[in-house]
Amino acid sequence: MTYLRPALTLIMLVFHFTSTAGSQELPPALKRPVEYDREIRPLLKKHCLGCHGEKKQKGKLRLDLLSNLLSGGESGEPALVRGKSSESHLVKLVAGLDPELVMPPRGKRLSADEISLLRAWIDQGAKMPGEEEETEAVQLEHWSFKPLTASQPQIKPGGWEKNAVDFFIRTRLEKKGLTPSPRADRISLLRRLGLVMHGLPPTPGEIEAFLSDKRPDAWSRQVETALESERYGERWARHWLDIVRFGETHGFETNRGRPSAWRYRDYVIDSFNEDKPYDEFVREQIAGDAIGNELGTGFLVA
Repeated sequence: MTYLRPALTLIMLVFHFTSTAGSQELPPALKRPVEYDREIRPLLKKHCLGCHGEKKQKGKLRLDLLSNLLSGGESGEPALVRGKSSESHLVKLVAGLDPELVMPPRGKRLSADEISLLRAWIDQGAKMPGEEEETEAVQLEHWSFKPLTASQPQIKPGGWEKNAVDFFIRTRLEKKGLTPSPRADRISLLRRLGLVMHGLPPTPGEIEAFLSDKRPDAWSRQVETALESERYGERWARHWLDIVRFGETHGFETNRGRPSAWRYRDYVIDSFNEDKPYDEFVREQIAGDAIGNELGTGFLVA
């Protein structure tokens, strides 16, 4: 852990200077308006569409469709970023900023004037006649592009609903022609709570205490008790540990044990029991050594 901070600092400095140098190598974008049909389409046809056109799409990338340009191919990297040619993957490839990823890989490369033309087109919005409106319409239909709206449940007096979530559930049930299941008895509720929150069924003593509790808020108290238990963090930390592929051995051919792995495991458990904010939880696991929580980076550096 002692050497992690200087190492990260060195990596960031290298990244800064290499990215700065790369942007300086790009020919500047043209300052005049660029037409796709007259200038960009012929350029792509000359250099790119043989491998990334209608008949062939290497890497599942097609450069004559705006939708594919924006989504990218197998790499998952969008081919272009509208209005930002210097950040566009396609420009970096044709400019040869990375010697190991140069496009086209064979044949005549794009000249500086052609790269300037391509950059201007991207900076001006990468407009493609007949494609733009349809593509944007499809994209904007996705829920992630829609503004947040406050949805109000339809409240009907005299129903079984107890809160806003119940109203939403009832609405969906009615749309499907379904009726709610009968209300669970108190023992079933307590058993469900124990298995979900702790992964353990309630003890006979806990069942007896809950059945004898006649207070109106007995169930709410039981839920709070489950959340305050250390068993809660032990149960739910398992999900996060599975996501990061946590293990107490190194695995593979030399399956040696990691005797200090339990420190990171307990850090995750404690984070759940403390109800730590998610952004703080993630930040500590990326740069915990720099913000005063080295345990958070315990699995990353392993």
